[in-house]
Amino acid sequence: MSATVPILMYHSVDESCDPAYRRWTVSPERFAGHLAVLRDRGYAPLTIAELVRRRQSGNLPDKAVAITFDDGLADFGRHALPLLERFGFASTLFVTTGHVGATARWLADLGEGERPMLTWDEIAALPQRNVEVGAHTHSHPQLDLLATADARREIEHSKALLEAHIGQRVQSFAYPHGYSTPAVRHCVAQAGFSAACRVADGLSRSGESPYALSRLIVTGEWTTGQMEDLLDGRFAPVAPAPDRPAMLAWRLYRRARSALAGARPVFQQ
Repeated sequence: MSATVPILMYHSVDESCDPAYRRWTVSPERFAGHLAVLRDRGYAPLTIAELVRRRQSGNLPDKAVAITFDDGLADFGRHALPLLERFGFASTLFVTTGHVGATARWLADLGEGERPMLTWDEIAALPQRNVEVGAHTHSHPQLDLLATADARREIEHSKALLEAHIGQRVQSFAYPHGYSTPAVRHCVAQAGFSAACRVADGLSRSGESPYALSRLIVTGEWTTGQMEDLLDGRFAPVAPAPDRPAMLAWRLYRRARSALAGARPVFQQ
């Protein structure tokens, strides 16, 4: 059984984007190259729910991998999904429910506030196309800056909406921006999720909490050679602990900056 698993984190798969969003956009050609490397190395892509289930049962394939996408952008359906289906790969898509059928307004600072989102009809069809649908909150806030009651509402409302539209239990969650606290992770568990992903930019270890699964950020600059290095063990970053001192200091800084700006979370049903 594999001790570590690469959980790959994508956002947009598209030909073009605002220059400020380039880091988060992988071209379809490059994405196809990444999938080809996974196939050629004999990797078995699992959904997040399946990865956790098989890890807990001790039945994880030696070459397990998970391919995840954050946000629920429309280009997932246009570009990423056809390639995933061509290779026969499962994936997990984490949806920001408050923007379904509209645009990714929280990306305005990166020049992509008008980037289209998937519609509810498109999302409802995904489970039949080998895509696990997970939750990514309702309005994409930094959950670790919210009061616990507000964080719980974001988490629970996104789950309820998704389950109403896809007609099945939503098991997996991803923290927007990768930020969480023990209280936030407790809310996710209490809401009925079986797994949750952070970022960490490292390999997921067998002993880590299912509510703090580490992912690797796949940027627009990732070449097929870098994917090969990862899978062949030449690049094997270790994920740091979720509540390490550096992260706590960063959270305090963001809270202070948010308070000075007078920022208030926006939650619209």
